[in-house]
Amino acid sequence: MKKKVVSILMAAAMVLSLAACKGQSDQAKTEETAKTEDAKSKDSGDVKIAYIVKAMSDQFWIDMKEGADKAAEELGVVVDFQAPEKETDVEVQIQYVENAITSGYDAIVLSAADSKALNPSIVKANDAKIPVILVNDTIDMEALEADGGKVATYVGIDQYEAAALAGSYAVENVKSGKVALLEGIAGVDALDQRLAGFKDKIEESGDFEIVASQTANCDRNEAFNVVQNILTSNPDVNVIWAVNAEMGQGAIQAIEQSGKSGISVFDFDASDDDMETIENGTLVGSVAQYPDLQAKAAIQACLDVLDGKTLEEHTVTKAELITKDNI
Repeated sequence: MKKKVVSILMAAAMVLSLAACKGQSDQAKTEETAKTEDAKSKDSGDVKIAYIVKAMSDQFWIDMKEGADKAAEELGVVVDFQAPEKETDVEVQIQYVENAITSGYDAIVLSAADSKALNPSIVKANDAKIPVILVNDTIDMEALEADGGKVATYVGIDQYEAAALAGSYAVENVKSGKVALLEGIAGVDALDQRLAGFKDKIEESGDFEIVASQTANCDRNEAFNVVQNILTSNPDVNVIWAVNAEMGQGAIQAIEQSGKSGISVFDFDASDDDMETIENGTLVGSVAQYPDLQAKAAIQACLDVLDGKTLEEHTVTKAELITKDNI
């Protein structure tokens, strides 16, 4: 009788063991199938990226969108490119980020319209396990960390060093004079760095005097009016630095309207209008930062972080000063 009981217990144990093994095997197959399905989803273009920039108001952003569309096709992902009407529409941009989170995008590429205002939205994306990649515009990283947020990487140029290229060129080629600075939108870190990069090189030389520094909010018409007023107050200005192409073009129009000559204008972004005015001599130089390359690198960064890779804090992209010598 005891032998029969032992035999029954051993048989039962064997059945349970086989069932457990089968269960583990089935679970492993399920997990492997899930991994395979995830891989298939990525290959079939189911990775969705919300690409949110500051505006579509100038050539730079148009070029970036074209670069993003091309990169999306090459890399096999879906990219939803979004932008407010104006670079000052910070609240609209915040809403785009919030919508991207609730809509369940796989990643967010962001060119922040303010260095701190987007921080709460970035934290929400972090909580939702949606990686955020900054492109073109940096933010106040200390403030973001204090808020408990993080970004995967910043894709773009070193704004300060890029602007310093123009400042160094002015020092070497203009030699001396009086300078007017056209500032960008308040609270945008990248624009502040562009202002500082040029300004520091000018001031280090000791041969230039900064007689005006005013914002024109990255707008061509506003820059036209600002420069008209500056030239009225300071008729001997001979160097103008604008932190974006729209303001540079507005400055050129104001100079032409005033009938003045001998003013060296420098700006940032190397737009199509910039290329034309460098060729005809009314713009001395413009910093090119290749938005199409930034877009491709940003989308690739999304795929890398989704694949579990740890990215460098700064994914550096190309910048150079375009003048009549290398146009």
